[in-house]
Amino acid sequence: MTSALDTRDREILEHLHREDGADVQELCDQVGVTRNAIRHRISRLETAGLVKHDVRSQTRGRPRHVYRVTPEGLHSLGENYRELTTVLWQAITSVEDPKLREELLNSVRDQLAERFRHELSVSGSLDSRIDQLADEMNSSGFHVESEHSGGLHILRESSCPFPMLASVDDTICHVEREVLEQVLGTNVEFRSRCRDGDRCCEFQVSLEPS
Repeated sequence: MTSALDTRDREILEHLHREDGADVQELCDQVGVTRNAIRHRISRLETAGLVKHDVRSQTRGRPRHVYRVTPEGLHSLGENYRELTTVLWQAITSVEDPKLREELLNSVRDQLAERFRHELSVSGSLDSRIDQLADEMNSSGFHVESEHSGGLHILRESSCPFPMLASVDDTICHVEREVLEQVLGTNVEFRSRCRDGDRCCEFQVSLEPS
């Protein structure tokens, strides 16, 4: 869907992001097309996961449907920056000095870990912290669910959050695993990876401290 975005799609997404939401009529006024045309585009963008809506009751008339950009929609708007991110990542991973390369990767890891750790409760069971982490990652644009069954503690990503970086090499996979270890304070191992052709990325969280 990202590659299929045209100028009008981007105008709609940018307006929704700038105004923190809008209804169909407001989009009509902004874009200058008919309500049917807006509804068609909004329906397509919503099906693609780039837009979501909520319903607001009004004192008179029908409820108002307000549309907003999803985290994936924001990623789509920033597709050009993804290419820049890949270039920067390649620059980091290709640093010849192993000590300097490790310092750079550790800095990326530590900053990501601190970002998520800051939102988690300092107390609570491991299961609750895993659930909190999954919620926080989802709010940051990841697609993560937690599972606790059969004595296993799993974080499952329905799709790779860094496909362009993972296509360069698997360094980003290990950085993400280490981020989870830092945030949860326990060992985390791969169960599956999209990069290896698996349907999703799964991380198994151990009860043993890291």
